[in-house]
Amino acid sequence: MTEQSARRTAALISVVVPAYNEAESIPALVARLDAILPKLGAHEIVIVDDGSTDNTLALLRSLAATRPQLRWISLSRNFGHQSALRAGLAESRGDCVATLDADLQHPPELLPELYDRWRAGAEIVYTVRSDAGTSWLKRFTARWYYRLLAVLSDHPPQRGTADFRLLDRSVVNVINELAEHALFLRGVIPWVGFRQAVVSYAPIGRHAGDTKYTPLKMLRLALHGVTATSIRPLFLASMVGFLVSLFAIAFAVYAAYIRLVKGTAISGWASVIIFVGLLGGAQLFTIGILGAYLGQVLREVQRRPPYVIRDASQPPKEH
Repeated sequence: MTEQSARRTAALISVVVPAYNEAESIPALVARLDAILPKLGAHEIVIVDDGSTDNTLALLRSLAATRPQLRWISLSRNFGHQSALRAGLAESRGDCVATLDADLQHPPELLPELYDRWRAGAEIVYTVRSDAGTSWLKRFTARWYYRLLAVLSDHPPQRGTADFRLLDRSVVNVINELAEHALFLRGVIPWVGFRQAVVSYAPIGRHAGDTKYTPLKMLRLALHGVTATSIRPLFLASMVGFLVSLFAIAFAVYAAYIRLVKGTAISGWASVIIFVGLLGGAQLFTIGILGAYLGQVLREVQRRPPYVIRDASQPPKEH
Protein backbone atom coordinates (compact mmCIF):
# COMPACT_ATOMS: atom_id res chain seq x y z
CA MET A 1 0.00 0.00 0.00
CA THR A 2 1.43 3.38 -0.99
CA GLU A 3 1.72 6.27 1.45
CA GLN A 4 -1.09 8.12 -0.33
CA SER A 5 -3.35 5.06 -0.25
CA ALA A 6 -2.68 4.60 3.47
CA ARG A 7 -3.50 8.26 4.12
CA ARG A 8 -6.77 7.99 2.25
CA THR A 9 -7.73 4.81 4.12
CA ALA A 10 -7.36 6.46 7.54
CA ALA A 11 -8.34 9.99 6.59
CA LEU A 12 -9.90 12.94 8.36
CA ILE A 13 -12.67 14.54 6.31
CA SER A 14 -13.58 18.19 6.91
CA VAL A 15 -16.95 19.62 5.89
CA VAL A 16 -16.93 23.39 5.44
CA VAL A 17 -20.27 25.21 5.47
CA PRO A 18 -20.66 28.98 4.95
CA ALA A 19 -23.78 30.29 6.69
CA TYR A 20 -25.50 33.66 6.60
CA ASN A 21 -28.78 33.91 8.54
CA GLU A 22 -29.34 30.16 8.35
CA ALA A 23 -30.54 29.49 11.90
CA GLU A 24 -33.61 27.68 10.58
CA SER A 25 -31.59 25.27 8.43
CA ILE A 26 -28.51 24.53 10.56
CA PRO A 27 -30.13 22.09 13.04
CA ALA A 28 -31.43 19.92 10.19
CA LEU A 29 -28.08 20.17 8.37
CA VAL A 30 -26.08 19.14 11.45
CA ALA A 31 -28.49 16.27 12.15
CA ARG A 32 -28.07 14.92 8.64
CA LEU A 33 -24.29 15.31 8.78
CA ASP A 34 -24.24 13.52 12.14
CA ALA A 35 -26.01 10.60 10.50
CA ILE A 36 -23.62 10.42 7.54
CA LEU A 37 -20.10 11.43 8.57
CA PRO A 38 -19.43 8.81 11.31
CA LYS A 39 -19.79 6.15 8.60
CA LEU A 40 -16.87 7.77 6.75
CA GLY A 41 -14.57 7.76 9.77
CA ALA A 42 -12.81 10.66 11.49
CA HIS A 43 -14.43 13.97 10.59
CA GLU A 44 -14.97 17.58 11.54
CA ILE A 45 -17.65 20.11 10.64
CA VAL A 46 -16.52 23.72 10.20
CA ILE A 47 -19.41 26.19 9.93
CA VAL A 48 -18.51 29.79 9.08
CA ASP A 49 -20.96 32.40 10.34
CA ASP A 50 -20.68 35.12 7.70
CA GLY A 51 -21.82 38.04 9.87
CA SER A 52 -25.36 36.75 10.42
CA THR A 53 -27.93 39.07 11.99
CA ASP A 54 -30.16 36.28 13.34
CA ASN A 55 -29.24 33.78 16.07
CA THR A 56 -27.03 31.64 13.81
CA LEU A 57 -23.92 32.21 15.96
CA ALA A 58 -25.72 31.49 19.25
CA LEU A 59 -27.10 28.29 17.75
CA LEU A 60 -23.63 27.22 16.58
CA ARG A 61 -22.20 27.80 20.06
CA SER A 62 -24.96 25.64 21.54
CA LEU A 63 -24.49 22.82 19.03
CA ALA A 64 -20.70 22.85 19.39
CA ALA A 65 -20.98 22.52 23.18
CA THR A 66 -22.22 18.94 22.77
CA ARG A 67 -20.33 18.03 19.59
CA PRO A 68 -16.51 18.12 19.77
CA GLN A 69 -16.35 17.50 16.01
CA LEU A 70 -18.28 20.72 15.29
CA ARG A 71 -16.29 23.93 15.02
CA TRP A 72 -17.57 27.40 14.27
CA ILE A 73 -15.93 30.55 12.92
CA SER A 74 -17.52 33.97 13.31
CA LEU A 75 -16.57 36.67 10.79
CA SER A 76 -16.67 40.31 11.92
CA ARG A 77 -19.25 41.18 9.25
CA ASN A 78 -20.84 39.81 6.11
CA PHE A 79 -17.90 39.34 3.72
CA GLY A 80 -19.77 37.22 1.19
CA HIS A 81 -20.11 33.57 0.30
CA GLN A 82 -16.73 33.17 -1.41
CA SER A 83 -14.82 34.79 1.46
CA ALA A 84 -16.63 32.61 4.01
CA LEU A 85 -15.63 29.54 2.01
CA ARG A 86 -12.02 30.68 2.00
CA ALA A 87 -12.11 31.15 5.77
CA GLY A 88 -13.41 27.61 6.21
CA LEU A 89 -10.81 26.15 3.86
CA ALA A 90 -8.03 27.98 5.70
CA GLU A 91 -9.18 26.68 9.10
CA SER A 92 -9.96 23.11 8.02
CA ARG A 93 -7.59 20.31 9.01
CA GLY A 94 -8.84 17.36 6.97
CA ASP A 95 -6.97 15.20 4.48
CA CYS A 96 -9.90 16.04 2.23
CA VAL A 97 -12.32 18.97 2.52
CA ALA A 98 -15.92 19.04 1.33
CA THR A 99 -17.80 22.34 0.90
CA LEU A 100 -21.55 22.73 0.74
CA ASP A 101 -24.21 25.34 1.48
CA ALA A 102 -26.20 25.47 4.70
CA ASP A 103 -29.63 25.67 3.03
CA LEU A 104 -29.61 21.91 2.22
CA GLN A 105 -29.93 22.48 -1.51
CA HIS A 106 -26.65 20.58 -1.63
CA PRO A 107 -27.71 17.14 -0.32
CA PRO A 108 -25.30 15.91 2.40
CA GLU A 109 -26.26 12.35 1.47
CA LEU A 110 -24.03 12.74 -1.60
CA LEU A 111 -20.90 13.11 0.56
CA PRO A 112 -20.15 9.33 0.71
CA GLU A 113 -20.04 9.20 -3.09
CA LEU A 114 -17.72 12.22 -3.25
CA TYR A 115 -15.56 10.62 -0.57
CA ASP A 116 -15.39 7.31 -2.47
CA ARG A 117 -14.29 9.13 -5.64
CA TRP A 118 -11.55 10.82 -3.64
CA ARG A 119 -10.40 7.52 -2.13
CA ALA A 120 -10.32 6.08 -5.66
CA GLY A 121 -7.71 8.68 -6.63
CA ALA A 122 -9.50 11.89 -7.64
CA GLU A 123 -8.05 15.04 -6.09
CA ILE A 124 -11.01 17.25 -6.98
CA VAL A 125 -14.54 15.87 -6.98
CA TYR A 126 -17.01 18.50 -8.10
CA THR A 127 -20.74 18.27 -8.58
CA VAL A 128 -22.87 19.28 -11.54
CA ARG A 129 -26.43 20.35 -10.91
CA SER A 130 -29.10 19.07 -13.26
CA ASP A 131 -31.83 21.38 -14.58
CA ALA A 132 -34.62 19.21 -13.22
CA GLY A 133 -37.03 21.19 -11.08
CA THR A 134 -35.50 24.62 -11.78
CA SER A 135 -37.43 27.51 -13.28
CA TRP A 136 -37.09 28.37 -16.95
CA LEU A 137 -35.58 31.75 -16.03
CA LYS A 138 -32.84 30.15 -13.94
CA ARG A 139 -32.14 27.59 -16.69
CA PHE A 140 -31.99 30.35 -19.31
CA THR A 141 -29.70 32.66 -17.33
CA ALA A 142 -27.43 29.80 -16.23
CA ARG A 143 -27.11 28.48 -19.78
CA TRP A 144 -26.06 31.84 -21.19
CA TYR A 145 -23.83 32.66 -18.24
CA TYR A 146 -21.78 29.49 -18.70
CA ARG A 147 -21.69 30.06 -22.45
CA LEU A 148 -20.32 33.54 -21.78
CA LEU A 149 -17.72 32.13 -19.42
CA ALA A 150 -16.73 29.56 -22.04
CA VAL A 151 -15.98 32.38 -24.48
CA LEU A 152 -14.39 34.87 -22.10
CA SER A 153 -12.56 32.70 -19.54
CA ASP A 154 -9.27 30.92 -20.02
CA HIS A 155 -10.40 28.00 -17.82
CA PRO A 156 -14.21 28.08 -17.71
CA PRO A 157 -16.08 25.91 -15.20
CA GLN A 158 -18.39 23.22 -16.47
CA ARG A 159 -22.01 24.25 -16.74
CA GLY A 160 -24.01 23.50 -13.61
CA THR A 161 -21.06 23.45 -11.21
CA ALA A 162 -21.57 24.95 -7.77
CA ASP A 163 -19.61 25.29 -4.54
CA PHE A 164 -20.49 21.72 -3.63
CA ARG A 165 -17.27 19.77 -4.02
CA LEU A 166 -14.60 17.73 -2.28
CA LEU A 167 -10.93 18.71 -2.43
CA ASP A 168 -7.77 16.87 -1.54
CA ARG A 169 -5.52 18.53 1.04
CA SER A 170 -2.93 19.24 -1.66
CA VAL A 171 -5.52 21.26 -3.59
CA VAL A 172 -6.66 23.10 -0.46
CA ASN A 173 -3.05 24.04 0.28
CA VAL A 174 -2.68 25.53 -3.20
CA ILE A 175 -5.89 27.55 -2.79
CA ASN A 176 -4.83 28.78 0.65
CA GLU A 177 -1.54 30.00 -0.79
CA LEU A 178 -3.19 32.15 -3.45
CA ALA A 179 -2.83 35.80 -2.51
CA GLU A 180 -5.75 37.18 -4.53
CA HIS A 181 -8.19 39.29 -2.52
CA ALA A 182 -11.33 38.48 -4.49
CA LEU A 183 -10.84 34.82 -5.31
CA PHE A 184 -13.50 33.24 -7.53
CA LEU A 185 -13.39 29.60 -6.48
CA ARG A 186 -15.46 28.26 -9.36
CA GLY A 187 -12.90 29.73 -11.73
CA VAL A 188 -9.85 28.71 -9.70
CA ILE A 189 -10.80 25.03 -9.41
CA PRO A 190 -10.48 24.37 -13.19
CA TRP A 191 -7.27 26.43 -13.24
CA VAL A 192 -5.39 24.46 -10.56
CA GLY A 193 -5.60 21.22 -12.53
CA PHE A 194 -5.12 17.96 -10.57
CA ARG A 195 -7.11 14.79 -11.17
CA GLN A 196 -10.79 15.60 -11.29
CA ALA A 197 -14.02 13.62 -11.15
CA VAL A 198 -17.63 14.72 -11.47
CA VAL A 199 -20.84 13.67 -9.73
CA SER A 200 -24.29 14.77 -10.91
CA TYR A 201 -27.17 15.58 -8.59
CA ALA A 202 -30.70 16.97 -8.74
CA PRO A 203 -31.18 20.19 -6.73
CA ILE A 204 -33.90 20.47 -4.13
CA GLY A 205 -35.62 23.49 -2.63
CA ARG A 206 -34.30 25.41 0.35
CA HIS A 207 -35.01 23.82 3.71
CA ALA A 208 -36.11 27.17 5.16
CA GLY A 209 -35.80 30.89 4.62
CA ASP A 210 -35.11 32.84 1.47
CA THR A 211 -32.17 32.81 -0.91
CA LYS A 212 -29.31 35.13 0.03
CA TYR A 213 -28.34 35.63 -3.61
CA THR A 214 -30.41 38.56 -4.83
CA PRO A 215 -30.41 39.34 -8.58
CA LEU A 216 -27.92 42.15 -7.94
CA LYS A 217 -25.57 39.83 -6.03
CA MET A 218 -25.85 37.23 -8.80
CA LEU A 219 -25.01 39.86 -11.41
CA ARG A 220 -22.05 41.02 -9.35
CA LEU A 221 -20.81 37.43 -8.96
CA ALA A 222 -21.19 36.85 -12.70
CA LEU A 223 -19.15 39.96 -13.54
CA HIS A 224 -16.54 39.02 -10.95
CA GLY A 225 -16.39 35.50 -12.36
CA VAL A 226 -15.37 36.89 -15.75
CA THR A 227 -12.95 39.62 -14.69
CA ALA A 228 -11.26 37.46 -12.03
CA THR A 229 -10.45 34.56 -14.33
CA SER A 230 -9.50 36.09 -17.69
CA ILE A 231 -8.34 39.21 -19.51
CA ARG A 232 -10.19 38.29 -22.68
CA PRO A 233 -12.81 41.03 -22.14
CA LEU A 234 -10.02 43.56 -22.59
CA PHE A 235 -9.27 42.11 -26.01
CA LEU A 236 -13.00 42.15 -26.73
CA ALA A 237 -13.13 45.84 -25.86
CA SER A 238 -10.20 46.48 -28.21
CA MET A 239 -11.96 44.56 -30.96
CA VAL A 240 -15.14 46.59 -30.47
CA GLY A 241 -13.12 49.80 -30.75
CA PHE A 242 -11.42 48.49 -33.89
CA LEU A 243 -14.73 47.58 -35.55
CA VAL A 244 -16.24 50.96 -34.68
CA SER A 245 -13.18 52.63 -36.19
CA LEU A 246 -13.58 50.59 -39.38
CA PHE A 247 -17.24 51.60 -39.52
CA ALA A 248 -16.28 55.26 -39.09
CA ILE A 249 -13.69 55.05 -41.89
CA ALA A 250 -16.18 53.32 -44.19
CA PHE A 251 -18.80 55.95 -43.42
CA ALA A 252 -16.29 58.73 -44.12
CA VAL A 253 -15.37 57.16 -47.47
CA TYR A 254 -19.05 56.84 -48.34
CA ALA A 255 -19.70 60.49 -47.39
CA ALA A 256 -16.74 61.65 -49.53
CA TYR A 257 -17.98 59.59 -52.46
CA ILE A 258 -21.47 61.08 -52.24
CA ARG A 259 -20.08 64.62 -52.02
CA LEU A 260 -17.27 64.46 -54.63
CA VAL A 261 -18.67 62.00 -57.21
CA LYS A 262 -22.39 62.65 -57.05
CA GLY A 263 -22.12 66.27 -55.97
CA THR A 264 -24.62 65.93 -53.16
CA ALA A 265 -24.40 65.80 -49.41
CA ILE A 266 -25.89 63.24 -47.08
CA SER A 267 -29.16 64.73 -45.98
CA GLY A 268 -30.79 64.45 -42.55
CA TRP A 269 -29.52 63.92 -39.06
CA ALA A 270 -30.46 60.26 -38.64
CA SER A 271 -27.17 58.86 -39.88
CA VAL A 272 -25.18 61.26 -37.72
CA ILE A 273 -27.18 60.47 -34.61
CA ILE A 274 -26.89 56.73 -35.23
CA PHE A 275 -23.14 56.96 -35.69
CA VAL A 276 -22.63 59.15 -32.61
CA GLY A 277 -24.79 56.81 -30.54
CA LEU A 278 -22.87 53.77 -31.76
CA LEU A 279 -19.55 55.42 -31.02
CA GLY A 280 -20.67 56.57 -27.58
CA GLY A 281 -22.00 53.12 -26.71
CA ALA A 282 -18.74 51.48 -27.76
CA GLN A 283 -16.77 53.96 -25.65
CA LEU A 284 -18.93 53.43 -22.58
CA PHE A 285 -18.74 49.65 -23.06
CA THR A 286 -14.96 49.79 -23.21
CA ILE A 287 -14.69 52.16 -20.24
CA GLY A 288 -16.95 49.86 -18.23
CA ILE A 289 -14.71 46.86 -18.89
CA LEU A 290 -11.61 48.87 -18.02
CA GLY A 291 -13.31 50.11 -14.85
CA ALA A 292 -14.11 46.55 -13.75
CA TYR A 293 -10.49 45.52 -14.14
CA LEU A 294 -9.28 48.72 -12.48
CA GLY A 295 -11.50 47.91 -9.51
CA GLN A 296 -9.92 44.46 -9.30
CA VAL A 297 -6.46 46.03 -9.36
CA LEU A 298 -7.44 48.46 -6.59
CA ARG A 299 -8.58 45.62 -4.34
CA GLU A 300 -5.35 43.74 -4.91
CA VAL A 301 -2.98 46.66 -4.27
CA GLN A 302 -4.82 47.56 -1.06
CA ARG A 303 -3.67 44.18 0.30
CA ARG A 304 -6.67 43.87 2.62
CA PRO A 305 -7.53 40.38 3.85
CA PRO A 306 -10.58 38.78 2.21
CA TYR A 307 -12.21 38.29 5.63
CA VAL A 308 -11.73 39.11 9.32
CA ILE A 309 -12.35 36.51 12.01
CA ARG A 310 -13.98 37.95 15.12
CA ASP A 311 -14.12 34.74 17.13
CA ALA A 312 -13.81 31.00 16.65
CA SER A 313 -14.08 27.80 18.61
CA GLN A 314 -10.90 25.91 19.32
CA PRO A 315 -10.32 22.60 17.54
CA PRO A 316 -9.81 19.52 19.71
CA LYS A 317 -6.17 18.61 20.28
CA GLU A 318 -6.72 15.15 18.85
CA HIS A 319 -9.20 13.69 16.38
